[in-house]
Amino acid sequence: MIDPNKIFELFDRADQNPPLNEKSEIADKLLELKDSPAFKLGIFKKLILNHTTFSDSLVKLIKRADKEFDTDDMKIAGECIVYTRSWEYIKDFDVKDLESFNILKNYSNQELLTTFNLATHYFQEQEEYEKCAHLHNISKVIRFYCT
Repeated sequence: MIDPNKIFELFDRADQNPPLNEKSEIADKLLELKDSPAFKLGIFKKLILNHTTFSDSLVKLIKRADKEFDTDDMKIAGECIVYTRSWEYIKDFDVKDLESFNILKNYSNQELLTTFNLATHYFQEQEEYEKCAHLHNISKVIRFYCT
């Protein structure tokens, strides 16, 4: 399991123009990080939370520029893209896997629970209940460790 506190060390080492064999080692560790449950959970959370903030700012900006622009269509399209993309990161997250379970245990908080609630609500509206069930199973673990 990758230590989240050492992630940025990889980027610092890469910026120092290391020898080729060390570059290869850094690339391997970054690929390993990309496939880790911690990374996937973090990206899922960030996509959804940043989308909410970014979408609100973008709508306000466009409304000021063009008062007749239909921002509802833009919101719907943006939500579809964000939730579909975020699903790709969380769809294989398995709470029965020890590493994944420990990640949830260590990073469970109200913000993460809110993220899962938002995703569940979105997929309920889309009537994608298999996705809702998967998200619900993960959120049960988060809820347990939040209390």
